[in-house]
Parts: sequence; structure tokens; C-alpha cells
Amino acid sequence: MIQQVLSYNPTGKTFLALEHSGQNGSSPIQGILVLLKKGELDIVKSFSAQQVSGIPDLQKSLHKVSLAITDDNVLVKEVNNINSDGEVLSDAFPNLNLEDFYYQVLKTQNKSFVAVCRKQYVDELIDNYQKEGITVTDVSLGNLKAASIVTYIRNDELITNSGVIQLQNGEIVTILPKNDALELLYSIDGLSVNSAHLLSLSLIIDALSPQAVITGNIEEKNAHLQKQYQEVSFFKKALQYGVGFLLITLLINFFVFNSKYKKWQGLQEEIQVYTNQNESIKKQQSVVLTKEAIVNSILTTGFSKSSFYMDQIVQSLPTSVLLKSFTYQPISKTIRADKPISIKEHTVSVTGTSIDKANFTVWLNTIEHLDFVNTVTIINYGTSTNNTSSFEITIDLADDTTK
Repeated sequence: MIQQVLSYNPTGKTFLALEHSGQNGSSPIQGILVLLKKGELDIVKSFSAQQVSGIPDLQKSLHKVSLAITDDNVLVKEVNNINSDGEVLSDAFPNLNLEDFYYQVLKTQNKSFVAVCRKQYVDELIDNYQKEGITVTDVSLGNLKAASIVTYIRNDELITNSGVIQLQNGEIVTILPKNDALELLYSIDGLSVNSAHLLSLSLIIDALSPQAVITGNIEEKNAHLQKQYQEVSFFKKALQYGVGFLLITLLINFFVFNSKYKKWQGLQEEIQVYTNQNESIKKQQSVVLTKEAIVNSILTTGFSKSSFYMDQIVQSLPTSVLLKSFTYQPISKTIRADKPISIKEHTVSVTGTSIDKANFTVWLNTIEHLDFVNTVTIINYGTSTNNTSSFEITIDLADDTTK
């Protein structure tokens, strides 16, 4: 099911999600690294760390991280109110100063779950990750994002690293703190994941295909983090491209200067040679002009015919076939100074590429049924590594008159 839900997402992307917890004596940081390729998720690595600096170097090399904060600095309450966020907050935490706190609200059919945390703590935690080269672009509070994975769980109880979540009819009914070190192994559509990393996986699934509506003023912080990340990424890419462009420009200038200098030296040496060979050049020019006149004559007499034949043949051309050349009465032998130009009369040579052999065969049959065509001969048809076949065919014309 996860593969079907994510089938529209880009392939070959790697995602990292972290849970910052440390409850019940467990490691403060639980992380999971997931690869999305060809619409399927694959868990590359899951890990635990005692501190931010202990996160494996492989994960540090990534640029974007989703972070869930579930330690004792986050307070979670449930209220029997599904009205506006303001009313829900008033019921859960009366007189809460939103200038000092971030909050998130998850609403079900009958109740709301509210998670709050001081802004100062969240901002300092993000800075700590940033100092270790880990860029946090999305922050969530408590176990609320676990709502994105409940549709893939058939149990009535969902255990994460820091919470115990009771489910009923595919909805969360209670979120309780976890009071023991119990760990379970879940199988989610072919993915085996430990309960300690279940919330981290939920963050990735929510980022790719949100399954639950979660609101709150922390989304403003997330938008700021995303914008900051995009600006830094743009600056880095612009700097890389700028330095690369400068180096390429200097390299081109060097080669141009070197080439011009060598040409100047060569010209000095060739002046004398050209003077002595002036008569020979004039004779060669005469030969070229003669051949050019012959070629122009061929092109003039054959232009209207080739245009007609090409128009008739191209009309039936399928989209899976791409033409490279269309030559009417091609030259049959190498042109020599002492030999007349030999052409294949009443013949059209066509080359190109095809990605569908069946459509290619139908196209050849269509050409053979044209009034002015005798036969179609396949000279070459070969398949390359990228499923694209190059071909060459010759068309024997039955009638050499313009229609």
C-alpha cells in the first residue's frame, strides 16, 4: 500500500528522520534513513545515538532532516473539543502565551490532541543540530505525526519509542507516555521496523504523502526553515556554478590564446608554401566548381520529387520513430576526381531510430502500399542498451514522375 501511495513521488531520493527523546533511559536520539526508489520505500539504516555529535557520518552528509521532539520538554494533552485551534488550546492549556510556545493540534472525529513546547528550547535544539552539520527543515511535537502511519497498522495499539497509542477504527483515541523499555517489531507493507524507529518512519511518510491534518504555529517555523534551506542551497549552487564558470572561462581563454599563437606561427610558415602552390590551388578550385555544378543539377532535378516522397512517407510516421536522414537518389560510390558521380536512381535512403519494433513494422507495411513504392528493404536494425533501435532502410520507387 505504501508503494502505491508513494508511486507518484520522485525516485532515487534519500530521507532522514530523527526522534529526539531520551525517555525511560533510552538513547536520546532515534533515527532512520530511508530510500525512495521507483515508488518503493527501502530502509537503508536505523540507528540510535546518545548525543547529536554521535549521529553516524553517513547521515551527517545529508542536507534535510525531519525532527520529532518527544522529550520531557513537550507536553501533550487531549480534549473533547474539535472546534478552532484557539478553542482547543484554551481547553488544553488555559492562558498559554503563544509568544513563548510552539504548538501542534491533531483532530479526530471526537477529540483533539495538543502538543506544546517552549520556542526557546526548540530553537536551541535546532541550532545544536545545525552546529553538527545537520539541517533540520521540519519539526513536529510529541507523537502526533504517528497519525500518518496508523492506516498501515492493523493492531489496536501502536508503540513508539516514547509513547503508547491506542487505536479504534483507524483513529487515535489516546496517546500515553511509554513507561517501559518494551520494543516491538512491526511489518508495514513489507518493511520491518522496530517500534523505537516507528515515529521516525512516520515523519518520512507524512512528508511524502500526508495522511493526517496537523495544524499549529510551528508550521510557521517549518516554513522559515524550508525557506532558509532553499536560500542556502541556492547560494551554494550559485557559488559552485560561478567558480566552475570562472575556471572554464580561464581555461577557454588559455586554449584560445595558445591556439591563436600557434596559428600565427603556422601562418608565417605557410605564406611561402601558398605562394608556390597558387597554381595548384586554382586547378583544384576548378575541379570543385565542376563537381558542385553536377551536385546542384542533381538537387535541382530531384528536389520536387524528394519533397513529395518525403511528405507521403512522413505522414504515416509513428511517434515512436525518429528520422535522422532522408536521401533521395543517394550517391552509390565515393566521389573521385577521375570518375563520374554515381547515384542510386529511383531509390530513397532513410535512417533513424525506433523505440517500438511493432510500430516500426506497421510503418514499413504502410510505405510498401504507397503507389510509388515497389519494395522496402531493411539494411540495418540494431538495438542499443537504452532500448532504442537504430535502423536504415531503402525504398525502391516504382514511378519516377512527380505527383
